[in-house]
Amino acid sequence: MNKNFKKLNTIALIVIWALYCISLKLPVISSPGWGESIGLIKLLMGWLGFVLELSSTAYVSWYANLFFIYISIQTFRGKKTSISHLFMLLLASGSFFSMKMLRDEAGGSYVTISHNPGFYFWISAIVLLSTLVFINLIMSRNRNS
Repeated sequence: MNKNFKKLNTIALIVIWALYCISLKLPVISSPGWGESIGLIKLLMGWLGFVLELSSTAYVSWYANLFFIYISIQTFRGKKTSISHLFMLLLASGSFFSMKMLRDEAGGSYVTISHNPGFYFWISAIVLLSTLVFINLIMSRNRNS
């Protein structure tokens, strides 16, 4: 990977991570009777879907965050991530559907009614990272040809 391309890659990753971090501070979803939830709370509680064996799309979509971290590290190192970015997009796309979320330890739940700005920052970061991986793949094929 040439020096200028690596620098552009690093700048792109900084912008992508800035979007991701902004999403953690902003409200991501709204629901009746529960109000707005910020991204950091959703990030910290997302793993509960695995522990409590919940099948809501919200908890399945949370795993896109794990792919996001893995792909970011691999891209920063200049390594290829093959098709893992497609799995990340697939998992994240589930969050566009109506989601049943855990409200309390007693099993109470609520349904989200709207997505807020934090959600769109999160999706933007995921789509941009996937785009960066795709561009890197094309660039590496062009250099090898």
